[in-house]
This record gives sequence, C-alpha cells and structure tokens, in this order.
Amino acid sequence: MKSGSIQRRLVTAGIFLLVGFWTLGPLVWIGITSLKPAGSEFRMPVEYWPTQPTLDNYRTVVGPRFTIQQSIWNSVVVSSIAMVLTLVLASLAAYAIARLRFRWYLQSLIILQLAGMVPPIAVIAPTFLLTRSLGLLQTYAAMILPNAAYGIPLASFLIASYLHTIPFELEDAARIDGAGNTRILFSVLLPVAAPGIAAAAVLVFLGSWGEFMLANTVTLGSAAVRTAPVAILTFSRAFQLQWSWIAAGILLTLLPLLVGVLILQRYITMGFAGDSLR
Repeated sequence: MKSGSIQRRLVTAGIFLLVGFWTLGPLVWIGITSLKPAGSEFRMPVEYWPTQPTLDNYRTVVGPRFTIQQSIWNSVVVSSIAMVLTLVLASLAAYAIARLRFRWYLQSLIILQLAGMVPPIAVIAPTFLLTRSLGLLQTYAAMILPNAAYGIPLASFLIASYLHTIPFELEDAARIDGAGNTRILFSVLLPVAAPGIAAAAVLVFLGSWGEFMLANTVTLGSAAVRTAPVAILTFSRAFQLQWSWIAAGILLTLLPLLVGVLILQRYITMGFAGDSLR
C-alpha cells in the first residue's frame, strides 16, 4: 500500500475521531455525571469517573418529586401528532410542487422555504396571543399546531425532492386505470418516496421534541402538559442545579430518540441521499 494512501486514511480516521469526540463527548460526560452521588459533581478536583457510581439519580427523577416520565410522555404525544400532521400537509404541498405541471413550481418551493427561515423566536409573541385567543393555553394543541407549521417547509422540500425523481409514466399509468390525484399520491407516489418521508419524519419529530421556547411559553408551567425540555429547566430551578439529577433526566429523555433513530437509520440515510429538485 502506498504511503500517500496510508496518510489519507490516517487523516480521515483522525477527522472522524475528532468529530466523534466533539459530538459524543458532552453526552458521555452527562452519562458520567448521572452516575455520581448527588452533590459530588461539584467536588474539586473534578472526578472524571465517580468513585461510588449510583443509580439513585435515576430513581429520583422518576419519583414523585420529578415524574420525568410524565413529561417524556407529553413530548411523545406532542412530537408524534405534530409529525403526522406535518407529513400530511407537507405531502400535499410536495405533490403540488413536484408533480403538478404548472409554471411556477420552483418559485413556490422557494417561497415556502423562505417562510421556514423565519426564526421561531420572532413569532413566539404572536403565537402566544393567538393560542390565548383560541383558549388553547396549557393544552397539547398549543404546541402541536405551531410545531407542525414549523416543520412544513423542510418536510415539503425533502418529500418533493423524492417525488420529483419518480417517472411521470407511473402516474400516467395510474390515471389510465382511473385513479385520481389523491389515490395516486397516497397509493402510488408516497410508498415509493418512503425514504424521503422517513427522513422528514425524523427531523420533524426531533424538532418538536427539542423545542423549548414555545413549550415554555404556552404551558405556563403546567406540570400536566409540559414537555421534557421544560421539565428539565423546572427541575434545575427547583433543586438549585443538582446536575446529577438533571443529567439523569436528560439521558432518560434521549432514550426514545435513540431508539427511533436506530430503527429508522437506514431510511434516514436513504432519504438524505435522494436527488434534489432539478
């Protein structure tokens, strides 16, 4: 093997190790902190591994004082419903952009993406006023509807990118058999575009799961509907920054995400590898 090839491989391996350390290092440290006895995370010098590892922090956060499981369930409900609603609306928009033969389809996609570039913090106040006028404060709907709207631009782009690659002959054959636009979309096109839809679903779900500003604003501190990010902030305030408890809560909120990504990782990779609109 040539020395140049070995050097390239070493450089590539070094870059991957650096990126892996940069991205996974904080998660590893959170895991170590979650195993430390409460209060020992403040010791100096820093303990890079607890001398007495314990699972008491996990017992605490699922106990009656924390009930982190309720907040995780709220996040699951909000993120799942927002994801489904987003995919339905984004699929309709993507079908119109990618499959209907009209002149301004690309401009329509650009305008949709421009709407998605508006920072969510810029619309927090109007969203709060709107949800309050509709009587939706402290409800799931106050988080589901805005999160669905936030995810439509990106989901529409990913799904439209896949739909655009499907030959129009397949659609024409379905029309000859008497299928209408709705049946063609849901029975013919969307199954073929499943990888793009899976990638969009994961991104929308993750966006809704990690959303904090909206959830913190419209829940008004209600424990019945607050999501996991809001609950973790509440815990940190209530218990004077007990980082070992907070770390345990963070890891528990990550478990559903890790399971979902592991299950759908093949579709996610295929979705991001799909062709873009030409």
